[in-house]
Amino acid sequence: MIRNFKINYMKKAYFLLGVVGLILLIALVLRLTGPEDSWICKDGAWLKHGNPSAPAPATVCPGALAPKVDESDASTTPPVVTEPQASFSSEALVLNPKQNELVSSPLKVEGEAKGTWFFEASLPVRLFDSENNIIVSGPATAQSDWMTEKPVKFISTLIFSTTATSGYLIIAKDNPSGLPENDASIKVPVRFK
Repeated sequence: MIRNFKINYMKKAYFLLGVVGLILLIALVLRLTGPEDSWICKDGAWLKHGNPSAPAPATVCPGALAPKVDESDASTTPPVVTEPQASFSSEALVLNPKQNELVSSPLKVEGEAKGTWFFEASLPVRLFDSENNIIVSGPATAQSDWMTEKPVKFISTLIFSTTATSGYLIIAKDNPSGLPENDASIKVPVRFK
């Protein structure tokens, strides 16, 4: 009698384990073969990829920020950028200052980066001269919830003094681990007034 109970119990346990395994296998197959539901930036516009549940991002698509180029005589002269451009990567965007913009103190730095760039709602901002000497550094602060994979707006104000005529701004991913594989940054060339 006890033996039959053990056999029945084992049969039920194996059956239940098989059902759970089958459900997990089906979920995995559906996730891997189903459409990805997201928005993709292509040629300066947000395009649906799959069937995203959220509306198109309200942020500027980085491809829309490409410089306007004068192509009147592109065969003999290099393209000429006709307006300053924002700096961006696949994970961050610097809206102010624009590349090669004339800047002075106080310098308001604005942009957005994926929440993964922040640690404790801030990320590092450093201003260098053309000789790679640091002029000033400080944090940029997230303007909304930073614990997300989505873009988060940031703002920083840098107060500085320099005799240099040019330099660059570095907006970096905060990397408390110190591991090189977690490093990322954007470099924005600037000119000083």
